[in-house]
Amino acid sequence: MAVLGSVSVLLLRPLAAALGAEPAALAAFYRTTDLTAALLEDQDARVSPAQQCVAWSEVARLSGDRQIALRIASAIPPGAFGVVEYVCRSAPTLGAGLRQWVRYLNLLDDAIEVALVEEGEHSCVRVIRESEAPAPAAHELCFGLLLREARSLCAGPLQALAVRFTHPAPGDVAAYRRWFHAPVRFGAERTELVLPTAALAQPLRSADPELARILERHADALTARPRAAPTLSAQVKRQLATALRDDEAQADDVARRLGLSARSLQRRLKDEGTTLIALRDEVRSELATRYLSDGHSIAEISFLLGFSEPSAFFRAFKRWFGRTPLESRAALRGS
Repeated sequence: MAVLGSVSVLLLRPLAAALGAEPAALAAFYRTTDLTAALLEDQDARVSPAQQCVAWSEVARLSGDRQIALRIASAIPPGAFGVVEYVCRSAPTLGAGLRQWVRYLNLLDDAIEVALVEEGEHSCVRVIRESEAPAPAAHELCFGLLLREARSLCAGPLQALAVRFTHPAPGDVAAYRRWFHAPVRFGAERTELVLPTAALAQPLRSADPELARILERHADALTARPRAAPTLSAQVKRQLATALRDDEAQADDVARRLGLSARSLQRRLKDEGTTLIALRDEVRSELATRYLSDGHSIAEISFLLGFSEPSAFFRAFKRWFGRTPLESRAALRGS
């Protein structure tokens, strides 16, 4: 079975923000997409490409604006896309920044693949592998933002040569021509933003070599780290990791943190083949091993994991690992 990949919630926050002035529309958006405000606030959360596809469809329907990607592109503040954006901004030239964008795009969306293709006098940012659940307006937003930011950061003027999308035109093509100040074609063979190759050498006003090295190391570390599956279970486990010590690891507390009812939380976890109790056990066992390695006392670990007393922690640990915490600590010291 094909792997669909996943999408960072950083790419979906602007969609919710576009409906922020209309509470009823925003509430409908959350209901239809199975997203929540709490989920979008979770910096590490990821969703499925299908959820992104539905989110774009819904934001267009609820806003009544078929060119909403352009409106969103004009409203997104600098820094909205975290380390991926900043590592591009700190690059020395436009070409280097675009190569960084291509290199680290998987931190935001690993369901698609994009390349910077240089073809003589023309170069293009090209989608070379489309998502299996395409969200065409996401490409409109991406190209709109790339061009907006490139024009603001380049030391000289920048003119796009062409913008091409494989999907049908969502209404008035003239609006896109005005935005990109370039010929725009829908129903094209490829999705690509075409620039003069000479423009890639343009220096960026935001270039910062030392910062670029620091950000690149951080981005490489994030790329190497396994990404959580875009499931509610993964979101619940992240919430539990902080809720345990505050004694807020019950269904009502976790559901509130995620913007769900306790009944909806339990139902959706059941659909994923798990329960809150099972996930709480997983998180506790993972944290117990880490805390033992870090040298915490048994009493401290018991408290941090939300057990009523150390004896309850001892029993749970023996059930998880087949030996006591003290035996595990001795084995760690011996190794």
